[in-house]
Amino acid sequence: MDGQAAEEAEEKPLEHLLDEAEESEEDGEVTVGSLLDDFGSRSFGPLIALFGLIAVTPPIGAIPGIPTSMGVLTMLLSVQLLFGKKHPWVPQRLQKIGFSKDKVEAAHGRASGVLRRIDKLVGRRLDWATKGWAEWGAALCCTLLAATMPPLELLPFAAAAPASAIVLFGVGFMACDGLLILLGFAGTAGVATLVALNLPTLFG
Repeated sequence: MDGQAAEEAEEKPLEHLLDEAEESEEDGEVTVGSLLDDFGSRSFGPLIALFGLIAVTPPIGAIPGIPTSMGVLTMLLSVQLLFGKKHPWVPQRLQKIGFSKDKVEAAHGRASGVLRRIDKLVGRRLDWATKGWAEWGAALCCTLLAATMPPLELLPFAAAAPASAIVLFGVGFMACDGLLILLGFAGTAGVATLVALNLPTLFG
């Protein structure tokens, strides 16, 4: 990534993520493999944020099975982060998960206004909350949040809650924004409450 792109990724992380996702398409389809090729040499933050964003943004996030797939992928990456891996790895079978570029463009179009408003609130701050114990804690929370996405997909739109918290963590690391990391911890507590209140429905 050149200097200008790196600056844009820090100043407009969510918009930049979807822009790059569109550009990573191969033969009219955006796959996990193509995203890994584009983002895999960087930190885990962009991929974790992107998988959460995919799960929460219509029309892609509304496709049955997509929230579960994104949850599995997020869990795989966050577990690697917990164990100190430097670069993400995804099995070949999971790399084939994909969706048409048209759907990515439609998702970008629907979400662009919201993403721009959110991006204006993102900035480098509370550096202590982006490293050390906070990074490990965020990785653990992402693992737990991702684990809730398959059962929460049984409830309409419920998987958007953990996916949104995952986006906060991912963007927090991308932009070195400790406030987003702290909001991610708060979101994790909210998701835990949601799961607890719906235990009979989810596991009954």
